[in-house]
Amino acid sequence: MNGFIRHHLAWSPLSVVLLALGCAKPTVSIPSGVRIEGYEEARKRISANPVGFLEECLAEASKLSAYTLTFQRQERLGILKELKPQENMRAEFREEPFSVRFTWTDDDSEYRQCVYVKGKNSNNVLLLPRNGLMGQPPKVQSYPPNFAVLFGKSRNPITDFGVKRMMERILDRIKKAKPHGEVAIKLCEPTEIGPHKEPCFYLELRYPAGDEFPCKLQDLYISARTKLPVATYLWLSGKVERSGETLDGMYVYSGLRPVEHLADRYFVIDADKKQALAESDESLAGEVGEEEGSTGAPPATDEYFP
Repeated sequence: MNGFIRHHLAWSPLSVVLLALGCAKPTVSIPSGVRIEGYEEARKRISANPVGFLEECLAEASKLSAYTLTFQRQERLGILKELKPQENMRAEFREEPFSVRFTWTDDDSEYRQCVYVKGKNSNNVLLLPRNGLMGQPPKVQSYPPNFAVLFGKSRNPITDFGVKRMMERILDRIKKAKPHGEVAIKLCEPTEIGPHKEPCFYLELRYPAGDEFPCKLQDLYISARTKLPVATYLWLSGKVERSGETLDGMYVYSGLRPVEHLADRYFVIDADKKQALAESDESLAGEVGEEEGSTGAPPATDEYFP
């Protein structure tokens, strides 16, 4: 842990039971009570100018040219706005040319893999379903990026993916909400979150009634090591503020590992999931330095705000 986390306090998990029609009951646990060295100074600085802190986070995200991470997504979709099962993916991202590959890691997922590379494949997404029609082997399909949104498969197109774009959306929403009232931003107790259990600053955002989106409550988790976003949860109004009935969307960008460059060979469809995951690990071994912490993030320091 490079000395920047002393020890963990008692855990107080907030278990959110997520119900999906015809599905099992996946549970997302959000533990709290992580202690961070230097937190008191960080708390004062963030609380004094939370929007400025978010802008700093955007600046850090804008420095990344390529990275891999574990991406988890759960969204309320469709005409009836049903909460869909959580998706678990390995993701590779490259800024130039803008490129994204998702490899679904659950054996019962609807899809195996998808790839988007700006300027290639007629600017379409290549998508490999898990199963083919009538028992036939699955075939790669090609769709415009916005088809996933149009047909209720995701809330945002793949062209909107990435930690930089996430921060841009948040800051843009805060700006647009301002004519309707201030966005109340509260710094809560630091939290450890995601499959890599990353220590994070935890910010609660409450948007005014006139804000254009139905979810007025947002939880945002920013890495205490890197100032990069790790997760966000969007909540609808309800008797219980944070529950399976009010969860509108969850996005987790865990174990982000920056690299200088990812070559074109990492942005192709590979029908063999094991091969795809092995290639992802190979890219990290060959292109990420060995001096990183256990989460794959850049080396930690005792200075959160250089």
